Parts: sequence; structure tokens; C-alpha cells
Amino acid sequence: MVLGGLLGASGLGMLVVRAFRPVGVAVGLTPVVRAVLGEDRPLAGNAGGDVTLAVFTDYNCAACRKAHTEMMDAVAADGSVVVRHFDWPIFGDASRAAARAAVASDRQGLYARMHAALMQGGRADEAAAEAALEAAGGDVGQMRKTLVDEGARIDGQLARNAFHAFSLGLGGTPGHLIGPILVRGAVGTRDFRRAIRQARDWAG
Repeated sequence: MVLGGLLGASGLGMLVVRAFRPVGVAVGLTPVVRAVLGEDRPLAGNAGGDVTLAVFTDYNCAACRKAHTEMMDAVAADGSVVVRHFDWPIFGDASRAAARAAVASDRQGLYARMHAALMQGGRADEAAAEAALEAAGGDVGQMRKTLVDEGARIDGQLARNAFHAFSLGLGGTPGHLIGPILVRGAVGTRDFRRAIRQARDWAG
């Protein structure tokens, strides 16, 4: 009975520690962090939010897909977070083609819908990106023209995304910079909400 009580108390203690331990690493508002948070990237969430969340993803990354739903649930629950999307295609040519198409779709104001569709679909490639754009009501012909006319800009944006990811010390996707809090890998909705509170408390 005593042993059971001790184990129960120990288990409760572990839960308490887990509930209050920091999520991610507080990296501070270094010049690198400020540069990332200030980049003009496709938005989601509340554009006027007081916390900025920069997310680095690849459409063929299973962990990114899992984290996306959890992250957006936390963002919706908070109501005051602006999300900046940094496409970082590290899973080969198919991922790069999907990322280029997604960036091009921002010209039609459809990035957020296309991004969500690719995160919830199967293998992402050029064909999947075009199907996602059509489902969102976009013009595939216009997107293809954007890829031709603005290909250098789009490639430059993806290269800059990779530069930022390496500058932050990310070794892969997903990566989440929530204000001055860096979260590597996928976490659940509760941890995203805690990291958002940490970022807000740090700034306050």
C-alpha cells in the first residue's frame, strides 16, 4: 500500500514537472531570430497577433503533417498568433516542386489553403500541388506562368528559408520559432499553447 502510494505520488510528480517544464529552448531575440520573425512570408492565423510563429516545413515530412494540425489548433485557440510559413523542401525534387508551386500560389492569395491541403494529403509533388490549387479555386495556368516569370525570386526565397533554418541550428523539419522560443520537431497542441504563452511571457 505504501509502495503503491509512493509510486502514485512519483507519477503525479512527474506529471507536474512535465506540465511546468519549458517547451523548446529560449534562444532570445538575437539578430538571427529578429531577421526570421521579420521576414515577409505567407501568413496564417491573426495577422495582427502579438506573437509571431515561424514554421519550417516540407510537404513530404510526416512529422510536419502531424505538427501542422496540432499547431493550427493551438493558433486558433489562442487567437493572437501570426504564423509565417517557411517552405524548406529537404525531401528531394518532389518536395521542391510542391514548395515552389505553393510559393507561386501566394500570388493568387491561396497559399494558406494550398498549404493546408498539401499537409493533409498524400505524397506531395507538382501534380499534387496543381490539384490542390484547383481544389482551392485557383488558376493552374496562372501559377505555371508565375513559376516561369518569377522562378528566380521563388528559388531565392527557398534558398533564404534554408539559410534561416541553418542559422537557427535546425537539423531538419519541422522547426518552429515561436517568438524567442525554438521548438525542434513535432509537439502536440498543449505544448504549442504552452510555448506561445512562454513567448508572450518572455516578451512581457
